[in-house]
Amino acid sequence: MTNLFILPTRLGDAIFTTGVIDKYKEEDSIIVATSLTAPLFADLPQLKKLIIMGKKPWKAHWLDMWKETRREPWNRVIDLRGSLLSYFLKASERHIWKQPPPRQHKVLQISQCMGSQDPLCPTLWFSKERLARTKLDRPTLAVAPVAGWIGKQWPMDNFVTLLSEFCQMNPEAQVAIFAAPNERDQIEPILKALPQDQCINTIGGHLLDSAALIKSSRLFIGNDSGLLHLSVAVKTPTIALFGPSNDQLYGPWSAQMPSPHRVLRSMPLPKKKIIQTPADTTCYMDKLTIAEVRDVLFERWKNCTITKVR
Repeated sequence: MTNLFILPTRLGDAIFTTGVIDKYKEEDSIIVATSLTAPLFADLPQLKKLIIMGKKPWKAHWLDMWKETRREPWNRVIDLRGSLLSYFLKASERHIWKQPPPRQHKVLQISQCMGSQDPLCPTLWFSKERLARTKLDRPTLAVAPVAGWIGKQWPMDNFVTLLSEFCQMNPEAQVAIFAAPNERDQIEPILKALPQDQCINTIGGHLLDSAALIKSSRLFIGNDSGLLHLSVAVKTPTIALFGPSNDQLYGPWSAQMPSPHRVLRSMPLPKKKIIQTPADTTCYMDKLTIAEVRDVLFERWKNCTITKVR
């Protein structure tokens, strides 16, 4: 029989669940994802089908999903969205997400939902062809300068200054810029500022190609975003820039001790969660100075070997 995975809609949340999928990667699976998260699973072994679930008025997308899945006798239904649908499907085993008190990292919360004593660490899967095609021939710094909300985004001018200095100090290296196609205008100042022979623009590529490029990079730096969690999942040493969000819950996860990742905060962790709203255009990242980030970046770049510890 086949396992059914129903995954969260956001990229970062979907990446947190990949350790669960990896646990059963040798078994046939069908994955329910969104158009944003589906590319993550392009090279997953034993994947029978990807079901892309969009959003419809009156939650009609769940009715479509019921019609798609109700006839199958599932081996496991693993619903990390916590939907009602999963209670009505035939399954030998059922795991349905219930939001626990937010006291532990998201990876541990998901692992506990699965009844696992050990953390189910995020991971991604790559074909040999993809890894060969995306292998970088120069030491590369991967950079994700855009966040989904301005409140979590370190100012773009700071990235321009930092990366320009990085290229001057490391002429043998190159910088790979990662962003979504609709974020092109935001990263244009970086693309214009950096030497052309030291800058890779990845916009428009397949998400799993981006993940493979990050995997081949020496170091990653970026805001709290899905791309940051992508870097962590492929075990690239990561510098995470955090402001209003809680890095104790959503920071870069690692089973390694000491962790290869570093978190730099722009502000103390707020006592109350700052709710993202379209009306709130405050940048909570401007207290994190270029000098602070530069010191950590240059130290980590020096200490990270080209062949990363796996």
